[in-house]
Amino acid sequence: MLPLRIRRLAALLSIACGVAFAQAARADRVEGRIEIAFVGSSTVHDFEGSAAPVRVAIETQPDGTWAGEVSVSVATLNTGIDKRDANLLAMLDAPHHPEIRGRFRAVDAEQMRQSAVLPFTLRIRDVERPVQAKLSKWTQADERHARFDADFDVSLADFGLEAPRVLFLSVEDTVHVTVHVALERI
Repeated sequence: MLPLRIRRLAALLSIACGVAFAQAARADRVEGRIEIAFVGSSTVHDFEGSAAPVRVAIETQPDGTWAGEVSVSVATLNTGIDKRDANLLAMLDAPHHPEIRGRFRAVDAEQMRQSAVLPFTLRIRDVERPVQAKLSKWTQADERHARFDADFDVSLADFGLEAPRVLFLSVEDTVHVTVHVALERI
């Protein structure tokens, strides 16, 4: 059995190593906030909508690439017209599929920035599709903070969704999505 003083020193070293490891792991973490806006067209006019802001956490993978997931509550989608919002929630089957998810894996941050493209998988209801978001308005004030916009189109038919129809009015198949991203390395 080791003397009490050595056991205490070993315990303190173990705690110090654990803290140092946790701090190093956190250095490879990025957190941020995203705001989502969308635009669609109908027989008569275009319409706009948004979702409540969402927090996002991105992790560095062992190979140096980044991975993360974003979940957007379907209940927070808002176009400013109650009846249209009710139709949107019905189309998305909100009670059974309460979230829309975006997931990205193996993203090289520098390559993404240079190519201005972010590939990810979008899940709406029970259908997943690959998506390529075009990046713009990239700003980086320092080594820890970055902002950019990611734009992509969603085909309702590609996700097995039937566009809402009211009498002779119908929503067109494609909805344009803009995601405003603000990130911070912690």
